[in-house]
Amino acid sequence: MNPGVTQLVQEALSHQHAGRIPIALDLFEQVLRLDPRNPQANFSLGIAAYQEGNIGLAIERLQIAARKAGKHPQVHQLLGIALMNAGDVDGAQASLKKAVSLAPKEADFHAQLGDLYRIKRQAVMSRQSYLRALKLDPENGYGLVGMGQLEITVGNIDEAIEWFEKAIDCKKEMPTAFQCLSLARSFKEKPAELDQIEALIGDGSPRPGPDQANLHWAAGKIYHDIGDTSRGLEHYQEARKLHYPPFDPGAYEDRIAFTKEVFNEDFFANHTDVADTSEKPVFIFGLPRSGTTLIEQIVSCHSQAASGGEIQFFRHLQEEMGLKGQPSAALENRLKNIDPKEFRRIARKYLAILDGIDRRADRVTDKMPHNYEMVWLMSLLFPKATFIHCSRSAADTCISLLSHPLSPAHNYALTQDTVGRYYRTYASLMDHWQKVVPVDIHTLAYEALVDDQRAESETLLSHAGLSWEDACLEFYKSESPVTTFSNTQVRRPIFRSSLGRWQGKETHYQDLFAALGPFAPQA
Repeated sequence: MNPGVTQLVQEALSHQHAGRIPIALDLFEQVLRLDPRNPQANFSLGIAAYQEGNIGLAIERLQIAARKAGKHPQVHQLLGIALMNAGDVDGAQASLKKAVSLAPKEADFHAQLGDLYRIKRQAVMSRQSYLRALKLDPENGYGLVGMGQLEITVGNIDEAIEWFEKAIDCKKEMPTAFQCLSLARSFKEKPAELDQIEALIGDGSPRPGPDQANLHWAAGKIYHDIGDTSRGLEHYQEARKLHYPPFDPGAYEDRIAFTKEVFNEDFFANHTDVADTSEKPVFIFGLPRSGTTLIEQIVSCHSQAASGGEIQFFRHLQEEMGLKGQPSAALENRLKNIDPKEFRRIARKYLAILDGIDRRADRVTDKMPHNYEMVWLMSLLFPKATFIHCSRSAADTCISLLSHPLSPAHNYALTQDTVGRYYRTYASLMDHWQKVVPVDIHTLAYEALVDDQRAESETLLSHAGLSWEDACLEFYKSESPVTTFSNTQVRRPIFRSSLGRWQGKETHYQDLFAALGPFAPQA
């Protein structure tokens, strides 16, 4: 290594250890200009990119560091966490297992591997990893909270609460523990935990933005439960400011307008020779908080169906195709001239994923909500598949989005205005698909399912080519792990309390209703 580079690295590390982070990062940038593959500079800049929410850049930097400093477990650990947040669960698993193999007595690494298995819905492997972490360190915060989150996914709510309370008692991972506890419990009166949460919020301690946001999410949920809407909204607003990066509604509207322009009736008429005959996929899509988890549970309780959860396949494909970027004539030309062989390759790859979930099942669900943007491709490849569009009252959907911490990628939920405009754009795209795609999209309204569960469930199963089975009425008894924010709701019979959440709170949601326009509740 160049002696000048070595000296710069040491100087940067000195500033980093002293807490002078901006100076350190500037020096690491200088290092990379002299030595682009320097492992320490890539590692440090990867951490910085991750903390700023730039997951793609973090992965790029950390992958370079991992190749050059392969025996340092922390590099593989952080790369695994970044890949997990990006949805690359297989890559994350390889990196986290490498970290564990290099540092088998590091409790955090085992617990983070447990998180990965929980996301993959491998409950047995997840539990083993968490218990290994807790054997090494009985008060390991990641292990305690992880065990609680695991119990939630498999429906053991009371056990989950005990794990969250234990983490709080041990003063470990308290922001996450409080946030998880607030979702797992319902509050009829002010609990002692609320004073603890608000004390942490105001204690002036320097903590990462996501941790401070979790405290606000928890306080907001409790205040809403006990009927103090104003205080609840204040906390939710602060949480969203910390949790989400800025969102540009105009850019999203332009992108969806481009999607509708490219994938029109002529496009489908010119692509009739790429279809696969499989009936196995059951696509369940719509905005988050619209009932996708509930509907998946109903279908997957059928003896001939299996639950695939939120499969990332089409979301990753959307990015690879450039559909998440800025519209252009060049992109339009590429999309209209995709080789038929490429379409068929994509179909085979997707079906292999479904076979990996359950080869014997006649149907496998894919409940990735935002697949609604990729209906053009799903319908082109699998015209004999099942397409279920989950809809829910616009006001209830948006209010729920504003009060639940989705991943930072859902930054359209930043404000009442942005989420309202987003809803209108989504609705316009669904209206377009109903007119042009060569498949029958079955729209299932959440309100209709609540009003007549049996009739709507029968219609749902019939649309999926499945005969009626009584087990589908008792979806809440399913043993299939649920890893979304609906994981506590779907462990109970259908209830009506989620209907009309906006009623009596109109003055609190004036900005939302203005943004929703024709979709706002009518007086």
